[in-house]
Amino acid sequence: MSVKKLNKKGFSLVELLTTIAILGILISVAVGAVTIYLNRTREQAMDTIASSSYDGMVNYMMEKNVLLNPKGEPNSSATIDIETLFEEQYIEKPIDPYNKGTTCKGTVTVTNETSSATVGLADYRYQVEVRCSGGHKIEKQYP
Repeated sequence: MSVKKLNKKGFSLVELLTTIAILGILISVAVGAVTIYLNRTREQAMDTIASSSYDGMVNYMMEKNVLLNPKGEPNSSATIDIETLFEEQYIEKPIDPYNKGTTCKGTVTVTNETSSATVGLADYRYQVEVRCSGGHKIEKQYP
């Protein structure tokens, strides 16, 4: 009497389904982590644009000798576009972190609420607004 041996090569259906289920769970966790990382990176990029716009405005005002309320009038202000700061080479190109083909827009407004004719840089307040594609926006006040 001859005994026929069964071919035991390969995986069973249960083993394959278990492996696919585990891979699915791992992929869903990885996608969530990558999405959180990308959003955080984009927010940091917008913070960097706001910070460099502030620095650019300070340099712009110092080089152009812009004084707010030189005669002692309170609440003087000046506003400049971020695009102008880029065009005059005070900041790098504000590339949109949400759409690399465009640039972010925005403004920097400087106010001086003191009524003293002798003001210093510490008396100025800078309000920076950055707008990027998709309705993403950030507002920062310095210092």
